[in-house]
Amino acid sequence: MIEERLNFCRVFELPTNYPKDFCFGGGIPVEFKIVDWFNPIPSNDFETKKIKRWEDYVPMIKEFLLLKNYIKSNRKYLVITDFDEAFIFSREE
Repeated sequence: MIEERLNFCRVFELPTNYPKDFCFGGGIPVEFKIVDWFNPIPSNDFETKKIKRWEDYVPMIKEFLLLKNYIKSNRKYLVITDFDEAFIFSREE
């Protein structure tokens, strides 16, 4: 169950290129750009106690995000919530 106090997510623009070297030495830094943050579950759903499954919110959130000016056609975006859910999307989907 999603808790209201954890109702928060961040949206990151993913890199276009990733390192090609092996990561045996502890990893290679990769830059993700944070482009937005918000509460993904409408507060009304908490008030009426009509919380849906996370999978039911994802299409609504994608639709909302695709309207944003910062979403570029040639990029992928990662949405990470504070309640341990995540998804990747792009304009091409």
